[in-house]
Amino acid sequence: MIVDAHLDLAYNALDLGRDLTLPLSELRQRKGEGEETPMVTLPALKEAGVGLAFATVFVDPKAHAGRLWEEARRQVALYRAWEERGLVRLLRDGEDLKRHLEAYPRDGVLGLVLLLEGAHPLPEPEALEDLYREGVRLLGPAWATGSPYAGGNAHPGPLTPMGEALLLKMEELGVALDLSHLADEAFFQALERYEGPVLVSHANPRALAPTPRNLSDGMLLALRARGGVLGLVPFNAFLDAGWKRGMPRLPLARFLEHKAYAEGLLGREGVGLGSDWDGGFGLESVPLGLEGHGDLKRLGDEAFLGGNWLRWLEGWL
Repeated sequence: MIVDAHLDLAYNALDLGRDLTLPLSELRQRKGEGEETPMVTLPALKEAGVGLAFATVFVDPKAHAGRLWEEARRQVALYRAWEERGLVRLLRDGEDLKRHLEAYPRDGVLGLVLLLEGAHPLPEPEALEDLYREGVRLLGPAWATGSPYAGGNAHPGPLTPMGEALLLKMEELGVALDLSHLADEAFFQALERYEGPVLVSHANPRALAPTPRNLSDGMLLALRARGGVLGLVPFNAFLDAGWKRGMPRLPLARFLEHKAYAEGLLGREGVGLGSDWDGGFGLESVPLGLEGHGDLKRLGDEAFLGGNWLRWLEGWL
């Protein structure tokens, strides 16, 4: 079973208007002019053996200004509608995970753990209780642009008093902390103040691609000290800071360099997959040799492709 730690499914379905119930070949035929080639549909994930994914609730802060909370609830409602149709299985606790692992070999239904990517839709920390009841179990306090809770990688700043209150609410509910997108200062402050399970769902080593979006060696070592797992992203701009859209796709070896470097710091057990595919980029922006999730088996063994994330989930969910 492949586990992908970061997929923006609801965002693609609602904001981009993509019917993710279609075969990938049909969705690609429908892509608009200037749009990158899609990589993800529910049937394509099933065909590739992706049995579990961390599916985001991501609300574009500019596109939905003034309606952030409503849009977050709309995305959660979509996931629940898919569940009612038997297209996915939402995993809320360890018993759900156990039942999913038993059922998946028979029915191939995709299991989802919901991840709030950026806390900016939350009007106050207590609002997390509503999303928790709906199934959200992972949370990143900031997206790139930052939030009232913490600075983001494109908008540096510390963890705020609201952010500290949010971390306390997360501990109370049992929601894991996703450190992706946090500004450096906020990253270390969050680790210091939060005592629950931590992860980085999608990022790469900064030493090989020096950009604030990636993680420094100190960040990676701090993640290891807390027993967290890093989801590596096969996205050219995260693999080479000089790569720009329109340039030739990078060789697959570039991703494998990032994987080897990350495993050198985190251990092989501390690195998994967090593709972020269709999270703002498509086929034209991923390394050569990766046409879809079916090609991910070229990137590593069973531990990298799923075992490390499953062990991490079983340790706390």
